Amino acid sequence: MRENLPPGTLVTTLRAVDADTGVFGELRYAVLEQPVGEPGVVEGRDAFAVNSSSGELRSRLTFDYERAKAFQLLVRATDAGNASATVTVRVLVTGEDEYDPIFLSPSFSFEVPEGARKGQSIGRVLATDEDEGADGVVLYSLAKPSPYFAINQTTGTIYLRVDSQPQAGSGRAKREPREMSLEVQARSPLPASRSASAQVTIDITHTSFGLAPD
Repeated sequence: MRENLPPGTLVTTLRAVDADTGVFGELRYAVLEQPVGEPGVVEGRDAFAVNSSSGELRSRLTFDYERAKAFQLLVRATDAGNASATVTVRVLVTGEDEYDPIFLSPSFSFEVPEGARKGQSIGRVLATDEDEGADGVVLYSLAKPSPYFAINQTTGTIYLRVDSQPQAGSGRAKREPREMSLEVQARSPLPASRSASAQVTIDITHTSFGLAPD
């Protein structure tokens, strides 16, 4: 059952079978109290109601996945002769993507050191997401592919795709400061998830990135 649905939402319809015919084959349903000792599972007697004649099980609350992920309740079916049977019902709450990822900073600044080689890390971006479960997993990507940089989708580490060849014919004192900008996006792995972006400025003064070859 998805979180945030209104009270009264139909969860399922419970049906017990009685071989008797007539009045003794008519069943009445009721939710019983059942202590639950399993971590993460909440006793569901107060959270759900069952229609005594149809067996329809409906929610009595609006659920929050971040607060409770599973409920368990005991339902009894009784016939007119007072014969009964019980069944344990477990309701799993599924999350929604409620929160946007948030980068620790709206912008990041890194530098490619002189002599850096392909695969070398130059910095890391980080975002958090208050959702739990798969919606709270953060994956990173570049908004536009770069011939010089790539990002690890799970760690947010930005690394070099090529060796950082130095500028030809330029001494250290004569090098003009140069920068490149990247846009990094953060989102969950689920389709249509919420996303956020941050700007990354990279000092490439000690490289020949973006320069025409001699």
